[in-house]
Amino acid sequence: MKTNIIIPVYNNQLSLNKLLLEIRKKHDNQLLIIDDGSKVPISIQNIPNIVLIRNDINRGKGYSLQKAFKYSYQKGYNFSITIDSDLQHDPSFISNFIDASPDYDLVFGRRNFNSKMPYLRRFSNTVTSLIISKISGSKVYDSQCGYRRYNLSMINSCQFNENGFQFESEIIIKFSKLNAKFKHVNISTIYGNEISSMAHFSDTIKFIKMILKNVGS
Repeated sequence: MKTNIIIPVYNNQLSLNKLLLEIRKKHDNQLLIIDDGSKVPISIQNIPNIVLIRNDINRGKGYSLQKAFKYSYQKGYNFSITIDSDLQHDPSFISNFIDASPDYDLVFGRRNFNSKMPYLRRFSNTVTSLIISKISGSKVYDSQCGYRRYNLSMINSCQFNENGFQFESEIIIKFSKLNAKFKHVNISTIYGNEISSMAHFSDTIKFIKMILKNVGS
C-alpha cells in the first residue's frame, strides 16, 4: 500500500524542523507539509520526497487536512498518516501505523490519560470520546488525538462540513456510518511548552454544534 505522511503546521517552524529530521531517520515516505497561513511562511529544508502546500490565510486544521487528503488521493496514495508539528506526537510510532493491516480504515493513536496530560485536556477528551463512541457505535478511546492513519478512498467518498479541529471528530462519525474498521495504536503522552492552536471553550461549543448537525443525519 502507498502511504504518505501529512503534517499540518501553523507557526511551528522550529518544532517542524526537528520533527522532519526525526522522521527521515527511519522513513522515506512522502512528507506533505500543509502550512495553514503561518504569519511567517513555513520553509522546508533540503529533504528528499517532500511537498509543501500553503493556504493563503489561516483556514483551520480541518480545511488543511481535507486539502492535503485530496492532493494525496489524486497522487495515488492509499493511506495518509497525520502527525502534528508541535512535537506532541512521537515519530517513533509511525511504523506502528504503517504496519497496521490495510483492512483498517482508521487507525487511532491512543494516549494514556495520565498526569502528563493537563487536567482540562483529560476531562474534555474523556467526555468527547464517550460522546463520539456513543454516536459512532464503536469504542473510541482518544477522539482528540490527531496522530492517525486514514483510508483515503473512504475519505474521498465522504462530504465534510467542518474546517476546524472538529473535523477529526466528524471523520469518525462519517466513517462509522460507512461501517469502517477502526484500530487503536498505543502512543506516548507528551506535553510540554509547545504552543497549541486549540481554544478550549470555543472549540467545545463548535464540537457540540458539530454533534447536533451529525446526529441522525
